[in-house]
Amino acid sequence: MSQHFLLSAKARTLSLAAVLRMSEEEAETAFVCIRWAETEGKPVCIHCECPTVYDARRPCGVLRFRCKACRKDFSVTSGTLFAHHKMPLRNYLAAIAIFCNEVKGKSALALSRDLDCQYKTAFVLAHKLREAMVAEMKGRI
Repeated sequence: MSQHFLLSAKARTLSLAAVLRMSEEEAETAFVCIRWAETEGKPVCIHCECPTVYDARRPCGVLRFRCKACRKDFSVTSGTLFAHHKMPLRNYLAAIAIFCNEVKGKSALALSRDLDCQYKTAFVLAHKLREAMVAEMKGRI
């Protein structure tokens, strides 16, 4: 009998303990690798899909990329449900790990306690994650 996917090693690639141990730079690297998995973590312009982009980090330390072809800036979260975020990337990775590891779902109140954020923030984040999961499932059907 084959093993259930959630019990396999592949399902444990993003654990909450590993996320909480990450620095902000490591969280950025994890987001880049997840976002552009098909290009092995090399960013691709979200505007013109040009593969030639370079790092244009802001003076305040925020990671941005700039396309050589269209000269537009974009971030790791541009065009995703985390676009225009205000929370640190590590908190978003923790929210994903918490949300995906729950068997029956995660309430917004519990998520707000776990992430130490406002209830409304956790509520919106949980609904964004649910919306992304539904969109992913619609694409498979």
